[in-house]
Amino acid sequence: MENIVQNCSHIKKNWISNMTIKCLAFDLDGTLLLDDSKRMDPRTVDSIQRAMAQGVHIVIASGRDKNGCKFVYEPLRLEDGNHFLALVNGQVVYDFENKEYDLDDVLTPEDGIKIQKVCKEFGVEGIFQCGYDFYSYISSLNRVKKKVKNAILGEPDDYGLKDGRENRNFIDLPFEEIRLTQDINKVIMVHTPKFFEKNFDGIKAALSDYDVLLVGPDWLEIMPKHVSKASALWKICDKLGISMNEVMAFGDAQNDLKMLQQVGIGVAMGNAMDEAKYAATVVTDTNMNNGIGKAIDALLAGKEMDLRKGLL
Repeated sequence: MENIVQNCSHIKKNWISNMTIKCLAFDLDGTLLLDDSKRMDPRTVDSIQRAMAQGVHIVIASGRDKNGCKFVYEPLRLEDGNHFLALVNGQVVYDFENKEYDLDDVLTPEDGIKIQKVCKEFGVEGIFQCGYDFYSYISSLNRVKKKVKNAILGEPDDYGLKDGRENRNFIDLPFEEIRLTQDINKVIMVHTPKFFEKNFDGIKAALSDYDVLLVGPDWLEIMPKHVSKASALWKICDKLGISMNEVMAFGDAQNDLKMLQQVGIGVAMGNAMDEAKYAATVVTDTNMNNGIGKAIDALLAGKEMDLRKGLL
């Protein structure tokens, strides 16, 4: 009996040592987080920590900035190891071990003016993120409508963008051509799901010089071309001395598509947009039902080849 136990232990060690995945990357909203909250499923956290114990590197790949990810990376103790943040949809990479930032292309003031014109054309609110300053570009009438709606529903005017840092600002812009002198990280468009169902293709055509990404039914983000979570992962892989084939990434929305397509194993959540499911290698359970944990558990149990074949 003792020999059988020893043999089983030896087999399990071989499974782990033969595992080619060296890095796990996670989107946050709709993926690692439960609902619209800042909570992670304890079962998912346990699976991530077991992977970390085997030497797997962790990347948080989010549209948020560093402070906006603090509630995730602190409990996971990513600051204590060779782990990374791919922030603002991959525009900024933060290396915890070396405490270094790497910044990719940003939107210019000229880009900002072009996007303002499209906001005005479609009558949609545009929020220009310049570091910790968020500039809201919306007509006076729609601003009043927004305030009334938010007062009734109890929602913040800033969509929670000021959360996480004391000196974040949410600034109203006049509805005229404004040249922002700061670098623009990205532009967010906010409207109803019905509005985007009707106008998404038109907005995308009007902004064909940029990546236009629907990250939620009422939330669209505009990024410089060729800047993505995937481009950030390529940089991180270079730092780690591994290939993209050795990365397993999890996502649910259009800003995750390139990442899901370019890594070794792209995992779409059960609650993901159809485009994300088509882009992924495999589809797991929902974010509300430990979808990430189930995929990691399969990986650690020696089922990597099944995952690569789309089986879970």
